[in-house]
Amino acid sequence: MIFVSMLDVIPGKADEVQKIVSTIKPSKDIKIREFLSLFGKPDYILTFEAPNEEKALAFILKFVSVAIPKTSLGIPVEKK
Repeated sequence: MIFVSMLDVIPGKADEVQKIVSTIKPSKDIKIREFLSLFGKPDYILTFEAPNEEKALAFILKFVSVAIPKTSLGIPVEKK
């Protein structure tokens, strides 16, 4: 399953977000596809793969001390 998380940094926590991103070690079930910094809101977009919603939630909870996450399930669009 592919998940897309939009992260809005809590004011004053920008340096801590960078620290988490550079040191995070996801479980073997999680594969980070992309972590992008944006100009504007949201501050970051994180795309990752997880086997189920429970594993995705456990992973994204690592960011709640520094950002407000909004996570959605991504469904690939089939090309015809």
